Amino acid sequence: MRIKITALVLSAMLPLSVWAAPEQAATERAMAQQEKGAAWSPEKMQQRQAAWFDRLELTAEQRELFQTEMQEHRAQQQKARTAHHDKLRGLLTDEQRVKFDQDKQDMQKRMKKRMHKYSDKQGKGQNKGEGRAKMRAE
Repeated sequence: MRIKITALVLSAMLPLSVWAAPEQAATERAMAQQEKGAAWSPEKMQQRQAAWFDRLELTAEQRELFQTEMQEHRAQQQKARTAHHDKLRGLLTDEQRVKFDQDKQDMQKRMKKRMHKYSDKQGKGQNKGEGRAKMRAE
């Protein structure tokens, strides 16, 4: 009887262990990435951008216009973000500002980690679209 009860309990717990596995795998991947020391670099971004421009088959003039527009847009975004954060900080007490600044730094660190995560995945699947395009052409 005890054996049957033990078997039933274990069989009921087995599906629950599957939920723990993805979290453990994600943690292991994050740790591996930190150990690898994959640093985000402007050179890597430029390589990805050049590959994108190549896929779009942009002329030299179009590339220049694209880059100019993208840089202007990023500058506007940064100004708007800074102004927004300044307004928010103005509403806080000195103690709250310290916490706000710490939270902002933590958020920036998480965003950099996220960029590393997705930049690694994009590198592995760069040729996916090419295969689909060939299949459509046939």
